Amino acid sequence: MDIFTDISIVGSLWFFIPPLILLPVVMIGCAMIYKILLGSILPKKVYNFLLGPIALLGFIIWAIPMNMGFYEFFRAIL
Repeated sequence: MDIFTDISIVGSLWFFIPPLILLPVVMIGCAMIYKILLGSILPKKVYNFLLGPIALLGFIIWAIPMNMGFYEFFRAIL
């Protein structure tokens, strides 16, 4: 009796890979926009201090669509 006949681990991982690749892209994109807009204006200490919250803002920008059905969008494509 094989209880794992209907479980496909490799096939189910493809539903998680595109959103996980998109996470660092969004976070780095937010950091680059921050650097372009405020990199030369802010003092170095303030710039470095706010870089972490800007990366967290990128995480929030990524997480909200995931909650709204972004995961299903990637599942439909693959």
